[in-house]
Amino acid sequence: MQKNYRWKVAGVLVCVLVSVGVGSLALNEFLHQPADDQGSIQVLTIGTADSGGTMYPVGRAIAEVLNQYIPTLKINTGASRGSLANVEALRNGQIDLGLVSGDVAYCAYRGTEEFAGEPMKGLRAIAAVYLSESNWLTTDSLSGVTFVHHLLGKRVAVGPESSTTELSARTALRVVGIDSTNTTLMNYGLGSGCTALKAGELEAVHGMAGIPISAMQELAKTIPCHLLLYTDEELNEILADNDQYVRVTIPAGTYAGQTEDVSTFGVKCLLCVSADMDEDLVYTITKTLQQSIQELADRHSAVAEMAQGSFACSNLPIPLHAGAQRYYEDAGLLAAGSEP
Repeated sequence: MQKNYRWKVAGVLVCVLVSVGVGSLALNEFLHQPADDQGSIQVLTIGTADSGGTMYPVGRAIAEVLNQYIPTLKINTGASRGSLANVEALRNGQIDLGLVSGDVAYCAYRGTEEFAGEPMKGLRAIAAVYLSESNWLTTDSLSGVTFVHHLLGKRVAVGPESSTTELSARTALRVVGIDSTNTTLMNYGLGSGCTALKAGELEAVHGMAGIPISAMQELAKTIPCHLLLYTDEELNEILADNDQYVRVTIPAGTYAGQTEDVSTFGVKCLLCVSADMDEDLVYTITKTLQQSIQELADRHSAVAEMAQGSFACSNLPIPLHAGAQRYYEDAGLLAAGSEP
């Protein structure tokens, strides 16, 4: 990317040099200067997910903070189908940073589940940036539907195809006795799913994202809605099926009309890169993010999780990048040589 930028700059300078009558020797000297001498900016892309969830606004917040405090970087934000797509894009060099759910990162690094036989051993974490939580939303007009298992035989949006939202939804639904043989499970983005729910084309929508999920939040403001519940037994079985899931609570008041806390499960969402990214660059990115947590949280409340002790660097499913590990050790958040 630096190279492309450099030649764009060179192309402009050719016109300038020719117009003022500067000879080819001056141009040749410019083209062979080190990139840093030309004030070059390194352009990176961060992969997120669809705009109705949390990955996109969090990715945008990360890009804005890095662009503000690291003048040699330009971070672009790209929407995608989510965690699985971001892992593959990192593997193929199509993006430089990607937001990846911890359960997907775990499987990708080890070559299991969707990545069976194709591990990405070079997948590394910079930080855990928030918790994604399982949210099931339906309208109050759908009577008798209080628990997730009440969705049997209904029309349900489980999330975009091959997304973390879909994978976690299907994991949870299997536990409560629901699959595609007895219920209509449909692939919708969070935004389009909430629109279809409002139009009566669906009877529930699932989101696996940081709370509040913007599309669900907006829907609950316009029509009466409620979150669906898991029983304690169902939650325990879901947690037993995946080591990366943890029991969490959606606090009362997260969505309009929500008067009680809702117990559910969640997983850390990680900012990931390839192991071959420059160590000093990753150190700088990690330091900038860690020192800008309040500004990130001001842009999206889910990121406030990063301020909780060593949330960003502990209990992670994949190794930290060497640059991130070095920063956390220097900052006293990790003991030297410890595992994340």
